[in-house]
Amino acid sequence: MSELVTIRKAAELAGLTPKTVRFYEGEGLLPATARSESGYRLFSMSDVRRLRLIRRAKILGLPLVDIKEFADLAFRESCGEFEERLQALVEQRLRDIERTIEDLTSLQSELRHLRGTLAEGGRVDPECNVEDCVDCHFIDD
Repeated sequence: MSELVTIRKAAELAGLTPKTVRFYEGEGLLPATARSESGYRLFSMSDVRRLRLIRRAKILGLPLVDIKEFADLAFRESCGEFEERLQALVEQRLRDIERTIEDLTSLQSELRHLRGTLAEGGRVDPECNVEDCVDCHFIDD
């Protein structure tokens, strides 16, 4: 029979906290675990490997629903099939991150421009309101 460990030991081996392990179990990312006679959760080394995979997938920024599917596939497929899927996932995440960086760079530029415009001040009548203002720094710039 394979070795079974407590939640504390499983969490330690996976680089997680027991609270996180309970959360992942509650979200269905782990199959139901065995229980000791006194009701303590007991985790197999396969469960620990799954927890490690979940932790690494979380680092990739995947939502939990995708991580569950990814983990299920990883434990059903061969290593070669899993690595092919992982490669595709990594490529997609890189494209997503590059797009996000472009969007953030554009936003940064817009904010810097707006900050400069607002710092200039004096272009509008301080007594007008946005509805009637014809030279609003934010709307009309």
